Amino acid sequence: MLTKLKNAAILLSCFQIFLTLSLSAQTGSLRGTIKDATTNEALPFANILLVGTPLGAVTNNEGAYEVRNVPAGKYTVRASYIGYKQKEATVEIGEGGTVERNFALSAEAVQGKEVVVTAQAEGQMKAINEQISSLAIKNVVSADRIKELPDANAAESIARLPGVSLIRTGGEGSGVVVRGLSPQYNQITIDGVELPSDLASANNIISTDKTQQDQTVANLGDRGADLSVISSSLLGGIQVIKAVTPDMDATVLGGVVNLDMPKASKSTVSEESGSPIPSVSLTSQGEYNQLKSRSDNYKFVLGAQKRFFDQQFGVLVQVSTEKRNLSANQLNADYTLTNKDNGDLGIPDLNSLDLSDVFRTRKRNGATVVLDYSHENTSIGLLNLVSASDTRAIQRTKSIILTPNDLWYRVNDSHTKLTTLSNLLSIKQDIPIFHVDLKLAHSYSETNDPEDLYFDFWQDDAGLANKIGTLKQAPPQVLDASAIPNDSLADLDVIQTTGISSHQRAYTGFLDLQTQLPAWGFFSSKFKFGGSYQYTTRSNDFAQSNGSQLYSGGGNVVAAMTKAYPWLITHNGRLSFLNFVHDPYTYGNFFKGDYSMPYPMSSDLMWTLLPIAKATSSLEGYQVNKIANSLNNYSGNEVRDAAYAMLTLDLGEDVSIVPGIRYQNFTTNYTAAHGIPSPRGIVTTNATATQSHGYFLPDLHIQYNPLEWFHVHFAYTNTLNYPDFSIITPRYYVSEGFIDYNNWRLKPARSENYDLVLAAVGNEVGLFSITGFTKRITDLVYYTKTYRTTYNDFPELTQFNNQGLREFNTYINSSFPITVRGIETEWQTRFWYLPEPFSNIVFNTNYSHIFSKATYPRDTLDVEYDDAGNLIKDTAISAPYTNRLLNQPNDIVNFSIGYDYGGFSARLSMEYIDNIFKRAAFWLQERVNSAKYTRWDLSVKQKLPWFGIQLYFSLNNISGEDEIDLNPRTGFVSDQQRYGMTGDLGLNVNF
Repeated sequence: MLTKLKNAAILLSCFQIFLTLSLSAQTGSLRGTIKDATTNEALPFANILLVGTPLGAVTNNEGAYEVRNVPAGKYTVRASYIGYKQKEATVEIGEGGTVERNFALSAEAVQGKEVVVTAQAEGQMKAINEQISSLAIKNVVSADRIKELPDANAAESIARLPGVSLIRTGGEGSGVVVRGLSPQYNQITIDGVELPSDLASANNIISTDKTQQDQTVANLGDRGADLSVISSSLLGGIQVIKAVTPDMDATVLGGVVNLDMPKASKSTVSEESGSPIPSVSLTSQGEYNQLKSRSDNYKFVLGAQKRFFDQQFGVLVQVSTEKRNLSANQLNADYTLTNKDNGDLGIPDLNSLDLSDVFRTRKRNGATVVLDYSHENTSIGLLNLVSASDTRAIQRTKSIILTPNDLWYRVNDSHTKLTTLSNLLSIKQDIPIFHVDLKLAHSYSETNDPEDLYFDFWQDDAGLANKIGTLKQAPPQVLDASAIPNDSLADLDVIQTTGISSHQRAYTGFLDLQTQLPAWGFFSSKFKFGGSYQYTTRSNDFAQSNGSQLYSGGGNVVAAMTKAYPWLITHNGRLSFLNFVHDPYTYGNFFKGDYSMPYPMSSDLMWTLLPIAKATSSLEGYQVNKIANSLNNYSGNEVRDAAYAMLTLDLGEDVSIVPGIRYQNFTTNYTAAHGIPSPRGIVTTNATATQSHGYFLPDLHIQYNPLEWFHVHFAYTNTLNYPDFSIITPRYYVSEGFIDYNNWRLKPARSENYDLVLAAVGNEVGLFSITGFTKRITDLVYYTKTYRTTYNDFPELTQFNNQGLREFNTYINSSFPITVRGIETEWQTRFWYLPEPFSNIVFNTNYSHIFSKATYPRDTLDVEYDDAGNLIKDTAISAPYTNRLLNQPNDIVNFSIGYDYGGFSARLSMEYIDNIFKRAAFWLQERVNSAKYTRWDLSVKQKLPWFGIQLYFSLNNISGEDEIDLNPRTGFVSDQQRYGMTGDLGLNVNF
């Protein structure tokens, strides 16, 4: 199939060019605009059709259209837009000439009744028209709809769409899961240009040797993007593209989330009046956080826009600043199946319980500057976006370890700064034969944790000695109630500081050329080809110092601290927990009183003592972690280049076929450290590895409109996913009992995708669609633990052959294909045809059901000893198991109902998600699934009769719903996040 599509594309390309050159002189062009007849605002994604021919076009964001290479003659031209009455006109096109025909459409209304299109209805109609006119399969959130919903950031707005769920931090969406595929399998773009990666992720190479884990694990980063850094107020629209076309980057398994930036409107009040003063808008907002009873949060957005030179040149500037409290109560319970004789019927043991109070604040600043110029056949745009967040979090944790009957008190004081910058120059120009689209982009991201502080205290006796047997299979609440905290028995153990600085910079270029051929009877076509090139650099600098002050080797640190501050309380020569429990901080109504959090721990004293620890020489105490610092640094670059060709074949008015092929290549070059044991400890050396992968990716889209109101869209696509850059750096670490190995030879994962959309569209029904999809993913990357004595598959490690059996931790391309299937339904409508007051209702709902089947690698070690205790058998056994993909929900429901009357606007929305797969394990008792989650949000707005002021109020997570994960065997809580309700009160002013 691949060869046939490739050869067909080449032949059709030659045929297209030949026809264009030979027939262009016999044709003319039709151009114009389609606008709202009442407001004179542009109607983007409206359809224009030359009736009885396959020729037509779709308007751009300014409502402009152009149909080129139209055979000379007289035509009936039809303009249509969902929600509006279609209109027809007669035009006559001459050879080599251009005819201009503008349309003003009126909103659909009951006969004899005047209708006013409200903001909610307008946003809905824009989204519907964009979806049905697209060559790709996608869902849309328009700018008007974003403004109507109480969403704090871009991720929260995206979660309103079918098949989308979120990973939240502090109650605010940060990662987007599309069709059950985790954030690293999706692509985030701004106006079609990839957003730089900025998510920290744990490197999953974790040895079972607990003493080595801190040395080999660090936050390194993956290919995901943290959308919480982008405020929704900076956006001009969002699309989630689920079936790409060949002219798009194919690095996506789930979906492409594209964020549109706004630009200066051509219908501002100042422009109509001829005033030189720009149109200015101001948003001022305060927020209340119920969990922490805080009302010191704020948000300010200032925008200005103006068009000059007869509206040909536009300038839009927008700046925002905000502060949000993202605190949480957190619970984590760890379960292990000890007795495996009863299979899935066995009851797991509760090993430990962590209860945490996280006080987190995030300050976020952003700015957008958009310049655009358009004149006749030329369009130039310059986009500049910068967004920065500054997050400070203090996590206070009580940890109960059932065996050996311990209580731990932990404090993690972190400070993370995240900055993203994007610049995009776009040039669109008509030249003879072709329409040229050129984009040049620069992006940069920087993540800095200057110095995070962690420390803990050990209480040797938790008061559980006589209860351990019964508590192992009790609910977490019972374990918490049984533990007896005693601050006078707890002593300082670990002090750890960690600093991370990661940087990414990318330069990208796109070139697309498209030509439209004259119609031959019922047949017309467009030919498009082009390519892209991206060069990316990355670096990660890691610095960590740590050690235990609990034992004799750390005594020097404690002695130095007490010498500097003689008033410090000690206990058996150790630094007592009593020094740190007098903070005025309060835990409030922690988990509604279901669990207890004693001792409001302070990090201020430890920050005071830290310079003493740094200056003290110690054998086991606080010291520089040389192994971690060398092993977790890397630098390198990546080159991604591609070329494509595609045809759009229109057969009459009802059928469009879009075949195409894309070749995409990916080359990585990274430098990282090798850690090898020596008589003097660990010796590290740097190594560089280069790898290249290229693929031909055929695509096919077919659109069929058997009825004016019924649309069918089928797509066959092939896409890729590149391994996280943190796991293809050529790093490895060798110890006596294990080897941690980053597999730089990993191949990209590939997905073969099938999508089918059935949609009913009309002014009465709005949009009702049913979408079915299936994906077959191969070579997905997994972490794996095996047991080896030889390493012939890894030439760097053959020197360690036959030195005994070692645990081998690495990443592999799975040899088992993965299937993901699902169905998505959506209904968007407004009830304009009903009598008042029902005619002002705007309604949106969608439902998605997803299921997947993935095979996870698993090796077990079969060990036998003789009666004398001698090892007689030591065999590794491969035993893979099947389960769902991580972060895949079973069901997603979104619902919203809006109402507009005069200057009043209200919207109530609901999000429901059921059974997200959170943790994979061979044994049922060690897996984790989410409980049902239902969240309600409310937004109310009222225009005031002064100076364009609009007052608004919103409630988010009205019922204060917790995110709860369960052990599937017992139904006991495994993880729980409580964020509470938040409320916003603000006003918008437009000058």
